[in-house]
Amino acid sequence: MINKNPVYRDKVIRGVLLIVVSIFLLLNSSNVYAAPLETEIVSIPVNVGSFIFHDDIRIIKPEGDGPFPLIVLTHGTPRNAEERAKTNVATYYKTQSEYFANKGYAVLFVVRRGFGASTAPYQENKVFENGTRNYTKAGLEAAKDLKAAIEYMKNKSYVDVARIILLGQSTGGHSVTATGSLGIRGVIGVINFAGGRGSYAPDLVRDENNLIDSMAHYGKTSRIPTLWLYSANDHYFRPDLAQAMYKAYTDNGGQAKFITLPAFKDDGHMFFSGNRSDWAPYVDQFLEELKGK
Repeated sequence: MINKNPVYRDKVIRGVLLIVVSIFLLLNSSNVYAAPLETEIVSIPVNVGSFIFHDDIRIIKPEGDGPFPLIVLTHGTPRNAEERAKTNVATYYKTQSEYFANKGYAVLFVVRRGFGASTAPYQENKVFENGTRNYTKAGLEAAKDLKAAIEYMKNKSYVDVARIILLGQSTGGHSVTATGSLGIRGVIGVINFAGGRGSYAPDLVRDENNLIDSMAHYGKTSRIPTLWLYSANDHYFRPDLAQAMYKAYTDNGGQAKFITLPAFKDDGHMFFSGNRSDWAPYVDQFLEELKGK
């Protein structure tokens, strides 16, 4: 017998609606793991002149043969040089890597020379003859590590070698912008999280005009879309400096979309690690747009 009691009917309707909403939220949650992930940590050779050094890398990918598009991820540089050794290949940006892997990407995290357990010398402290910072060369030095990692991954059968995206935070953002200017086959986009170099105190950057000039240099040869994300309260690369770098890059031919994210805690420079809810919609949209390239 069908219960025609209106109270009972309303309870049933609310129950059905709750189930439907729960299923919708579950399917659209960025925390849902679509499939188990595979992780591997290896050391790869980096040829620099007549020397061969080694970088540690971590690969996190969906299970299966692919081919999967590749995201190449790299890190920033602490103000204190002694802190560089703490860039741990096993744990650094692991949550962020898993986020992208669960969206169907193979994610490569690169610990550059002079960081983490690397015995190679730190080589990103380039200077001009007058003693000021040569940020253009510094970025291109870091690009040697990223290019070596890309070439290593191109030999993996599960990688779609025609769909490679570079992503970096802080000096990593500067490094991937430099790497993206090299015209490496298969690299189709760059995501720059709070990129820059030379911050030595809150809102202070050494030779900041040289930093702006480095972005102008990269813009001249870059031919791929880039996404730039900076927080409104970034105290490494303050908003006016970030805008100046962006203008120099785009005025010289670079393709870029600039996003100002809300302030995050006391210093928004670290929003990549702690504020995914704000940056994910823009990054997801950018990645979706790259699928049509």
